[in-house]
Amino acid sequence: LHFLSFPANVVIISLGSILLLSIKIKLEYMFKVLLRALDKLQQTEKKKVAVFDDIGPLDLGFTEISLSKGSEDEIPLWLAQHLEKQNLVKINSITTEELGKLLFQEKQNSTTPASLVKTYPDIYFRIKKLEEELKAKGLDGLEELKKVKSMVNEISLIRLRKIIQLASLNINDQTLISKMTKEEYLAYLSMRKIITSFYGGVIGSSAN
Repeated sequence: LHFLSFPANVVIISLGSILLLSIKIKLEYMFKVLLRALDKLQQTEKKKVAVFDDIGPLDLGFTEISLSKGSEDEIPLWLAQHLEKQNLVKINSITTEELGKLLFQEKQNSTTPASLVKTYPDIYFRIKKLEEELKAKGLDGLEELKKVKSMVNEISLIRLRKIIQLASLNINDQTLISKMTKEEYLAYLSMRKIITSFYGGVIGSSAN
């Protein structure tokens, strides 16, 4: 009823804002739920580990595995984390040098969406792992940790900007999508949904 005292264009803008806010809230909730699901699925994904001792055979119910000292093997994350706590293996993370190289590559064409650089599919997991390793060093790892956090912020901002541009242009190129991590792909889909909803619900036309 309050809208009756406002001009039609103001009413349309207000309703559009309410609609976009509603869409945003729903998508944020859905995004968080999907991220939690990804975290759970990641527990079954295989991660490369450096093996410090002969292990096994281990009965996993559906298969048996044995690990040899000095080797590198791929095992489910849940098992890798269990063995790492016993100092029997070390899960591969990422190096500061690798992050520096990725940042340099992303900066080369920071405003070009199609220039998204292909990296580890689980790079965000690897980054968290590296940060944990540096934190465990205490003061000795403090400077490097600050450097890593700074580079990660830049990398994620540049990549997210490119992904937003891809979503706004409604680009669905599989080569580009294959360069995204699972988390980034979820963000890409969420942003495409917001844009599609905006055009359909507010403007009344297709984003295409």
